[in-house]
Amino acid sequence: MATTPGSKRGPYARTRERRQVVATAVLGLVIEQGHDAVTVAEVARRAGLTEATVRYHFPTRDHLLISALAQADAEDSYLLVARAASTGRDLAEDLRLVVEAPVGHPNRMRLFTIEAANAVDPAHPAHSWFTARNQAVKLQLAQTLRELQAADQAHPEIDPDRFARQMVAIWDGLQTQWLIDPDFDLGAEVAAAFRSLTRADAMAARRAIAQLAAEI
Repeated sequence: MATTPGSKRGPYARTRERRQVVATAVLGLVIEQGHDAVTVAEVARRAGLTEATVRYHFPTRDHLLISALAQADAEDSYLLVARAASTGRDLAEDLRLVVEAPVGHPNRMRLFTIEAANAVDPAHPAHSWFTARNQAVKLQLAQTLRELQAADQAHPEIDPDRFARQMVAIWDGLQTQWLIDPDFDLGAEVAAAFRSLTRADAMAARRAIAQLAAEI
């Protein structure tokens, strides 16, 4: 029987749609009640699917929890998007806004921290997701630094890859500290670390000195 163009994509589109519906249901449950409340039965009820369908797309509870983290990233653009430094934007301030996006949902942040710990086990479903995510974040941070260096807003001797690793470690570490004791401004602390690692103040001083010298 002849098929129409694009007909073979139908099942794949339905699969993507169902996976997203499930992930959205899991994320909503995590935000409202915490990750301990996530069960296949409750997720299926919220998603309007059978438990068998949920298990087909997400074979374990761990896969469901990781789907919630992926959905969270998709919904609020949690990944830092590299912007051209030539726009004159304060990238540290942009980063602060990105960091603060999930602060109103501490249950989601707790899930992230717990699954990040689970990711050290190569056999755990969290491992591959965090590996890919961390790589994406580091690539974006490294590119951001290169743009800042090209615009003379970050020290030229800073290695972009090392900067990216350190920035991710500080970001994740500060988030864990905040979850334990939220007595500080998480976004402001991460932004301050960004400015410190890029040596933004030193570069600003150097630009000011160069401008004064040119005016003399």
